[in-house]
Amino acid sequence: MHPSLLSRRSLLRSAGLGAAYLAAPLCIAHAQGKNIASTTPPGAWEAAHRSILLPAFSRATGGSVSLVASQPLDTLSKVIASKANPPFDVIMLDEGPYLAALSQDIFEKIPVDKVPNLAEVPSRLVDPRGLGVFVSGQIIGIAYNTDKIKTPPKSWSDLLKPEFKGRIGLASMGSTLVSAWMVEIARLNGGSEENMEPAFQFVKKLLPNVGAIASSPGALATLFQQGQIDIAVHYNNNVGDLQAKGVPIALTRPDTGWIHIKSSMHIVKNSRNPDLAAAYINAALSPEVQTKMAAEPYFVVPVSKKAVLSPGLQAYAKTVEEIEKMSRVDWAKLNPRRGEYIERFNREVKV
Repeated sequence: MHPSLLSRRSLLRSAGLGAAYLAAPLCIAHAQGKNIASTTPPGAWEAAHRSILLPAFSRATGGSVSLVASQPLDTLSKVIASKANPPFDVIMLDEGPYLAALSQDIFEKIPVDKVPNLAEVPSRLVDPRGLGVFVSGQIIGIAYNTDKIKTPPKSWSDLLKPEFKGRIGLASMGSTLVSAWMVEIARLNGGSEENMEPAFQFVKKLLPNVGAIASSPGALATLFQQGQIDIAVHYNNNVGDLQAKGVPIALTRPDTGWIHIKSSMHIVKNSRNPDLAAAYINAALSPEVQTKMAAEPYFVVPVSKKAVLSPGLQAYAKTVEEIEKMSRVDWAKLNPRRGEYIERFNREVKV
């Protein structure tokens, strides 16, 4: 089944949410006028948006943003459950949830005349229907505590070493982070997005070394900060944020290469402030914001052709084109079974 054929209920199931969530009231509200509500993934993303994007948007428009930290699948469930009166004007998603939600009629077409910075984004990164645009990329590798681990893991299979017993942290598979990692593990062991059995067998072997399961990548970063874990599958931007806070952490490249994912922004249909929502996306795509977010401490991969690739990002790759050639997920193949995989992960890993 193609992701565009996902029903509303099956989409929500893929988030690991049940009927109780479907009926749950929404408590998020925002006023009309010069204020909009937007989502951001928790953790380093929220910190980057509050310190860089929101001030730039305010300077450009005089408007303000009620920023809500929310995992992409949770964001979708809220918007789908309240289409006529959505809680957000702009939402930030990862590629998988974005593709899965296309059939739900929740995205407003981006007004090109109100988003001039869209002209500096390669066409391959803009939804062909105009229903969204990729605004950034992230890199996935092996994060480790540099004080406690002097010889970092060199491969994903190194995580199985008995010396790491109880020291590894994982996020739930409801996160794009772990879904992408599971696909990589499946591929390296003869599987694929449509055959994740090798990945589940790998995780079964890994469990004795797993000391904690976090609800999200942001929560995983907190476990590192608290010293509860020493190794984890992680994003480069979360690692950069932790380094800026003084946490002894680094991100190492597995011998099979980095993993790359992309994040998008969308105007929500029935937004109270579609023009201001468009201005918010325009600010996110501005060379100023893109360049600042690509620099220390967040190292977010930019999409604007006018943005500067920071020295920190060049440690991973010299160009954006090189980054885009890193291992990626075929979400069109993964999405139809992602809900099933998440339920199995939760059951077997005891999330």
